[in-house]
Amino acid sequence: MPQNSVGHSLSETEFNNLCSHYKDTYEIHLASVKQRDTLFYALLVILAFFALQMTSTDLVNSALSSYVNKQLDISIGKNSNLFGTLLWFLLFGLSSRYYQTVIQIERQYDYIHHLEEIVSSRFAGTRAFTREGKSYLGEYPLFSNWIWLLYTLAFPLIILLCIIIRIHGELASYGTLGLSLVPSFVSYLLVGTSTILYIGKLHDSSLRKLLTITSSGLRKMLRILLRR
Repeated sequence: MPQNSVGHSLSETEFNNLCSHYKDTYEIHLASVKQRDTLFYALLVILAFFALQMTSTDLVNSALSSYVNKQLDISIGKNSNLFGTLLWFLLFGLSSRYYQTVIQIERQYDYIHHLEEIVSSRFAGTRAFTREGKSYLGEYPLFSNWIWLLYTLAFPLIILLCIIIRIHGELASYGTLGLSLVPSFVSYLLVGTSTILYIGKLHDSSLRKLLTITSSGLRKMLRILLRR
């Protein structure tokens, strides 16, 4: 009989139930991955509009105005404030959901690996029930790590850079933080805070190590300077 993580044997019924639970858990995991990918591409579109609106405001506003007029059958002028605010709110909503989904996926991996460890004990010496565990982590580890960094570090940093450039450009255009910029500035703070917390959550250990190394280096430099 297979044994669980605490060494207790599983009955045939318990093993079958565990396999069924693993199947359901993996289907939920795949649905989360699909949602993450959809949100990723949606955010790319929003960021593209952000970049275009900074360099070609009239072109973007004209395209958005035509789309809204066609879909809703209403007449909306090429108002940059309206579409700019809309893009900010879309970015906030989609990025928040994207961060939440990626964190959920990361949590699911640990649980799936735990289930695979129990289920695969019946098939010792084979690769059965290790698809998301040993087999996944053992194949192309360098590329897998690179993709993981893209989703969890590079992409959120791009979002952070885009919103900093965007809010800086809006403040420079208006010269002051008036009422018309309040929605944009609030969205900027919300997206920026969510992004920083997201990076900190997924890279907590790495950031701690970096902080330790940096602190150690600064202390050494300070000792050298004090000796002179």
